[in-house]
Amino acid sequence: MALNSSQLHLLRAVRQEGSLARAAHALGLTPPAVSQQLARLEREVGSPLVERGARGTNLTRLGVLLAAHGDRVASELASAEETVAEFMGTHAYRLRLGAFPSAAVALLPEALTALRYRHPDAELSVVDLASDGGPELVASGELDFALTASYGQPPLIGDGVRLAHLLTDPLRAVLPADHPMAQGPPGRSVRLEALRSDAWVCGIAGRPARAKLEATAAKLDFVPYVPFQTESYDVAQALAASGVAVAFVPRLAVLDSPATRSRRLQPALTREIYAALPTSTSHVRLAAELLTVMRKICAGLRQQGGR
Repeated sequence: MALNSSQLHLLRAVRQEGSLARAAHALGLTPPAVSQQLARLEREVGSPLVERGARGTNLTRLGVLLAAHGDRVASELASAEETVAEFMGTHAYRLRLGAFPSAAVALLPEALTALRYRHPDAELSVVDLASDGGPELVASGELDFALTASYGQPPLIGDGVRLAHLLTDPLRAVLPADHPMAQGPPGRSVRLEALRSDAWVCGIAGRPARAKLEATAAKLDFVPYVPFQTESYDVAQALAASGVAVAFVPRLAVLDSPATRSRRLQPALTREIYAALPTSTSHVRLAAELLTVMRKICAGLRQQGGR
């Protein structure tokens, strides 16, 4: 048996994404190709590496150990690439970014425009991430800057990574326009327990937003009925607009639609948005500059009361 870096990288993707389909998307592969590669790897090592269940895909104990080796391999490869780049004097103004969709839409365009204006030759790139998927990619050296969100405690970070808080983003109930709780002035709030009998559209079980909803509902002595599961807030609001469900959406992602109404929740629920970047940015000059720009953008959002 001879393991290779691509196999370890595959296990890292499964661990990070929580499902084979999302891992395939992150790797630029088809789900059948990922399944085949995993099956081949499991035959080679002689032990299961993934467990498939109703809440997604998790690594077995051996899978976790191998993925940790993959972290070290990825870090060493990234370090080797940086050594070459520094020696050759290239990528002085490279910035590899990662962001989850709602933050990418609300925060990145203005920030990237500012960087491009100041540094027309900047080498910028952006990858789409899960809301909690950025810090480990910064730690491994695969990204220079990542936007990440937390629905509770600050995200866990590895050595060589620091977090900078950017924004507190309130969570909203997005209701069909004809819902009883959607009537009245726009600033009206709705108590979460008043929606106990509604169908919800929310993230898949085990993901942070879903866990936040379920934990808060448990304190109010009910279990939300979630027949509609999606990681896309646009899809969630489209379902709310159709009248079949109430959506659980951060304010940054709320869309203006005549078919829905956004309501503040009581108790107030929030997510926190952070920037993850290297502890030392001497090798990535634009990271600190982008953080400054991001802080100004978020300060503007706070003054406006959101979007």
